[in-house]
Amino acid sequence: MKDLYREKFQTHAAEVGGVCGEIDHVISHIKKWAKDEVVDTALFMGPATSIVRPEPLGVVCMMGTWNFPFLLTFNPLSNIIAAGNCVLVKPSEIAPHCSAVIAKIITESLDQRFYRVIEGKSKVAITLNKQKFDLFMFTGSTQKGKLVAEAAAKNLVPCVLELGGKSPVIVDIDADSTFAAKKVLVGKLANFGQVCMAPDYVLCHESKVETFMTALKT
Repeated sequence: MKDLYREKFQTHAAEVGGVCGEIDHVISHIKKWAKDEVVDTALFMGPATSIVRPEPLGVVCMMGTWNFPFLLTFNPLSNIIAAGNCVLVKPSEIAPHCSAVIAKIITESLDQRFYRVIEGKSKVAITLNKQKFDLFMFTGSTQKGKLVAEAAAKNLVPCVLELGGKSPVIVDIDADSTFAAKKVLVGKLANFGQVCMAPDYVLCHESKVETFMTALKT
């Protein structure tokens, strides 16, 4: 509420419930994911056997975002931990109250030898981005994602980037205008429009424009 002016029900539905579900999913599948996988061996290599063995990548720097601060911090964090990596988490400074809670949870609940959190503004993020981690994970704008990738490239550090973009909606000639209008408004107004999939513009068939616009206004 202090950071996003979002009430409890939507927060639970959009974030907390999803985080709990993701953690349960990871716990129930981690043994299967960590197993060696036996694969075919070329005939001329026999009698050898070949396996694929999952191994941790190393130390991950993960930068969270502000529009879904819990979901987009703890979901990837649970997968990073499941993969056996150490991690440094940088929550978004744009949601400072959520950042403080995230820091408290990580500090009090996780082994500080392997999992750390650091708070701060853009200078902290820029400094982190110059370090030689084994992987960067960043969720945010395309503009900042380019800066993260550019800085990481200097140290040959791979990146996982979840970036915003433009999301068109197509209302075709056979579309139900009322149904389409409801879907567009849910997508655009959820979380005050701060969703990466929020519709940015509509490509509407000329025969549907009037009924679609009327449905939107209604």
